[in-house]
Amino acid sequence: MDFYSLNFIIALVLAAIVSVVLSRTKKRRAFAVIVAPTILYIFFYNYDYSVLGGAVPCVITYAGAIVSVYFFLLYSSYERVKVDCLSSNKLIVKIPILLLLLYLGELFLLAIPWALDMFPLSNADAVLFTLFAGENEGAEEFVISSLISKVLVPSVYYFAIVVAAMLVATSILARSKVAFLFKLGKVKCVFGGLTFGQCLAQLQKGVLFPLVAICFCHLSLLPGIVLNPALMELFRIPVDSELYKNDYVHPDSVKVETQSDSMKNLIVIFLESMATNYAQYTPEIVKLQKTSGDFAPGGLNVAGTSWTIAGITGKLCGIPLNMPMGINEYNGKLPTYLPHAKCLMNVLADKDYNQVYMQGSSGDFTQKRTFWTVHGNVAVHDIEYYKGVGKIPKDYHVFWGFDDRKLYRFAREELDSLARLEKPFALYFLTVDTHQPEGFLDDSCAAEFSADEKPFLRALRCASRQLDSFLKWAKEQSWYGNTTISVMGDHTSKILCEKANVSRSDSLHWVNFILNSSIDRSVSGRRYSSLDMFPTLLEAMGFRWEGRSMGLGKSLYSGDSTLLERYGQRALDSLLRERSYQYDYFLMGE
Repeated sequence: MDFYSLNFIIALVLAAIVSVVLSRTKKRRAFAVIVAPTILYIFFYNYDYSVLGGAVPCVITYAGAIVSVYFFLLYSSYERVKVDCLSSNKLIVKIPILLLLLYLGELFLLAIPWALDMFPLSNADAVLFTLFAGENEGAEEFVISSLISKVLVPSVYYFAIVVAAMLVATSILARSKVAFLFKLGKVKCVFGGLTFGQCLAQLQKGVLFPLVAICFCHLSLLPGIVLNPALMELFRIPVDSELYKNDYVHPDSVKVETQSDSMKNLIVIFLESMATNYAQYTPEIVKLQKTSGDFAPGGLNVAGTSWTIAGITGKLCGIPLNMPMGINEYNGKLPTYLPHAKCLMNVLADKDYNQVYMQGSSGDFTQKRTFWTVHGNVAVHDIEYYKGVGKIPKDYHVFWGFDDRKLYRFAREELDSLARLEKPFALYFLTVDTHQPEGFLDDSCAAEFSADEKPFLRALRCASRQLDSFLKWAKEQSWYGNTTISVMGDHTSKILCEKANVSRSDSLHWVNFILNSSIDRSVSGRRYSSLDMFPTLLEAMGFRWEGRSMGLGKSLYSGDSTLLERYGQRALDSLLRERSYQYDYFLMGE
């Protein structure tokens, strides 16, 4: 039994007990109806201050089950009756319609667990941003193929089984002379004492009752998204943010200089969803951390940094990625992607760096292409680019685009080309094979590890080996001595905990270590976020400036307290989500 189903069964038992206690008398029924939404709000949807914090996807089933069972038990009843033969009129129409409704309900039940596994629905910030980010080319093929294989095809099999079971049950009921009347409000079903066709229609109605109740439970997803702080901030009036007034350092306000005659190159590797909590499956990464400039136990997600493009924005720009602006001003497309924020790429562009960003999927997904182009005019080499130059076939597509083995091979080629140029270079690239729901294994990786192990664990092992192989190659290159290499998880994801045998209650930390840093020491025991990596990377490359802060981040080499250490997680998240004049300036320049 999967984790989702187990939680739903527990939720049903809990809801049944509570419902029985609260509904022994008619007076308590009204009280129960009031208590249900109250429990929903206190425990599940009051994001910042709820008991469960809105962080665990499975709590949606608890909340929904409580509500559905309340109404189901409070307003339903059954009794033994004597019935005359019901009219057979319109059965030829009723039965197909009820069958269609049954199939749609079953499809809905399969689609919601699939969606919870496929998309970070517990992270409403990421969902809303992705939906509102305009073009999202590149994800459709992977999502559609997964929908067909995990929802549409199984739904046909399950529906056939349900129909077969109903036909057997109907043949038994049609021979029975005893009838039971079941009522839910004004809806009535009679079981037994009827003709075959009448029994089948009544049984279909009866099956629809619990199906509708369970579907209703899944609709409780909507309040979790609608009441999310990120969306609610869209309707607020901007404020003059004390956080930005006191803690934000604009790169143009300081003089960034290097202490050496030659500027160091930079390689930044973003590992999809890679956390230090997965150490037992990533031994090569653990070894690399121990032999390099490590920042144990790793970085933490804060508001506006908990999905891929948000994590990258936080790490390279020192600010979160919030919803664009007031709902009346928003036109469905980001206004050139934080054009008035200055990022690491802008700083390096001012110093005449050649810069390239690589990824195996489409650069148009969540407008990553726009982000990199606006900030430093970084060249974007994505799946469309490599198809255009003949590196991969025009019709090639696996998972989100092409696999990480090809990405690392192309990265080697890019570095060979960049190293031949006279200017310093910066190469950034994002892996994808450890992306939810289960990661991806190319043929060579699949052959290396036992098929008995969970797919995501094998994807982790493969990702660790591929990174290690790439870094071993890099150390043999002539440019390595003058190149800083940063390896970071782009963010962490609670939805992957079960698949990596990690407790959901554990605090997740994204991987973070630097090779060839100009400051040769590790940093441990710090609480920090993506925001702190902008100044940290600059110092690792040998740049110096007064204050050692950049954006909202503090260099981890400085020893100064980070915002996370000063404010704490809850207070900082609230401040980062706040709609402000300063953040609106990054977006619109006003």
